[in-house]
Amino acid sequence: MKSWLDFWNTPNAIFASRRHQLAHSAKVLSGVSRFVPTGGNAVVLDWGCGDAVAANELAQSCRTLLLFEPAETTRSRLLANYAGRPKIDILDEAALAAVASASVDLIVVNSVVQYLSRQQFVGALRLFHRLLKGDGKLLLGDIIEPDTPMLGHVTTFLRFAWQNGFFLAGVASLARNATSPYCQLRRSAGYACYRDTEILALLGDNGFVAERLPSNIAVSQLRRSYLARKRDAGA
Repeated sequence: MKSWLDFWNTPNAIFASRRHQLAHSAKVLSGVSRFVPTGGNAVVLDWGCGDAVAANELAQSCRTLLLFEPAETTRSRLLANYAGRPKIDILDEAALAAVASASVDLIVVNSVVQYLSRQQFVGALRLFHRLLKGDGKLLLGDIIEPDTPMLGHVTTFLRFAWQNGFFLAGVASLARNATSPYCQLRRSAGYACYRDTEILALLGDNGFVAERLPSNIAVSQLRRSYLARKRDAGA
């Protein structure tokens, strides 16, 4: 296993249990929903969506929800779960490239940036700039700052596990993941982390104006979220 895409294309235990997955998805849905334009006519792209457990709920506030997932095995599960839903479109690379320019109101990229090289991230930002409408928004979630103490991540996870009824499964998951392919790949392939100044500058270099949000849209408040707009709209 040489890349993060390889990892997501194989069976993994990134969630401690089904209860963990559902609680995590509910938290992210709550964080994302307040940025979906009102009126029910928005086109929303969830880029790197994973299993998108809360897609049905998110789609209720959209005209169209586009789910892009590069991992073929995950995309197969999405097709099995959501094929035929009138508001949900599942995209592969070719379908994503065919999305019309300036057609998307909101792009959500949650807990994905850490798995991208800088070159991949820049390429994604250029794509987002093309796809977004003039007044569209880019929402980045779960951005990790360098040198965040591991103890803080563990404590945050266990607190969330306790609050949501999967504490024992969470403890077992921590023990299991210590020697998992995920941890091994994190050491070998790396993990992208950004300080505020770095990510704001990177967004600026690629045509966006951005701000750090007061809180992360996902579980851990040790991680950060950013809202960006095209520079023309920001001006």
